[in-house]
Order: sequence, then C-alpha cells, then structure tokens
Amino acid sequence: MITSYEKINISGNKTAEVYLHLTPDNRFIVSIPAIHWSAEFNKEDEFSFQDDQLKSSLNFHLFEGNTDELVSAIKELAKKHF
Repeated sequence: MITSYEKINISGNKTAEVYLHLTPDNRFIVSIPAIHWSAEFNKEDEFSFQDDQLKSSLNFHLFEGNTDELVSAIKELAKKHF
C-alpha cells in the first residue's frame, strides 16, 4: 500500500491534513482525521464523476472550508500516483 500525506492550504489560513492510501487493487482511500472523514474511490473511475460525491460527503461531514478547492487538491495528490 502506498501512502501520501499532505497539508493542504485552502482559502487563506485554512488547512486540511489529508492522507491518501493507494491499495494494491487500485483503490484510493482518502481521509481527513480532523473531521473524522474518509472516502474511497477507484483509480480507474472518472474524477469528474467523483467530484460531486466527494464534495457532498465533505459538506455532510461539516468541512468548514472551500470543498471545491479541497477536492481539486485531493485529485492533484491522487494524480501523483498514476
């Protein structure tokens, strides 16, 4: 399993500590421990389809920041593993 960690700056002084795990079967598991949030998506799936799912999930978990920026940053982090 490959693991990445990144502290992502979002809209000024807001940050999110994001962990990304790539499993042997090509799934990504992304988590933000500060808000007790995680999500899973497949490496082969279209990111555009997954954008809305990730944004909705973050909003549901009361992420207090720009979810558009955060999802874009998560996608960029995942692209490093393609």
